[in-house]
Amino acid sequence: MPPYESGRRLCLLMEAGETRFSVEATSIMEVAAPGPDETSLRGVLEVKDLSVLLGGDPEPGPGMVVVFDVSPTLAVRVRSIVEVVDAAQSPHFLLPSGLGDTLAALSRSAVLHKERLYLELTAEALPHGPGTVHPPPEHPVHFFQGSPERSLVFESQGRLFGLPLTLVSQVVARGPSFSALPGKGGAVAGVYPHAQSLWPIYSAPALLGAPATPEGFLVLVDLGGRNLGLCASRVLGFHPRFEPAGEPGEFLAPGLPTPVLFLDLKHMFS
Repeated sequence: MPPYESGRRLCLLMEAGETRFSVEATSIMEVAAPGPDETSLRGVLEVKDLSVLLGGDPEPGPGMVVVFDVSPTLAVRVRSIVEVVDAAQSPHFLLPSGLGDTLAALSRSAVLHKERLYLELTAEALPHGPGTVHPPPEHPVHFFQGSPERSLVFESQGRLFGLPLTLVSQVVARGPSFSALPGKGGAVAGVYPHAQSLWPIYSAPALLGAPATPEGFLVLVDLGGRNLGLCASRVLGFHPRFEPAGEPGEFLAPGLPTPVLFLDLKHMFS
């Protein structure tokens, strides 16, 4: 998305849970330290945990309180306040589809400031109490058929996965521009800005039912018009000559200690 062409756009940048957020300053009434019991502001406004409201874990205190100019007034506790910035000229991105209805209602875009990505919150859409946060829909699991050609092998959560060379766009370190999603993101670990758009970053083990865990590397994948990434704890490089290992989708290659699982991403994300 191109930057705003003119005018100022003051935004408050803050952190809650594992996610960074941006909120327009016009939506905020006050920023203050919480009271001694960390549950109220001056004994008048009840303070709610923003991480919990968005389906995440409770925030360690004391944090800071942000009061939103919504009806009824909503005061939330966040982990930290980063700064107030004029985001008019910062790069903006639309969020990719498939991240779940809950997130789509809360945020439609993100802003990149000082190489860090912030999800732009819609204050009026914030819940006033913990409720059901729906993760993105699950993708049916399909395994690669036939012996793969030369492929990239990477490790995620202790298991080896493979991707045919023709699908691999790039391997990058995760870096500060990666943003985790609030609450439970299903198989989506977060989003990452690349080539002028946001790429959803999946966890391969989470596509099989494990929790999604961000890791140190991102394997960017081009599925012929659909872009996404996969988390990796380490990358073992390209390997040829794969032979079936006996289990669906698993193959062996010389020099690798364990079988490599190949998910048919084209079929899963078609």
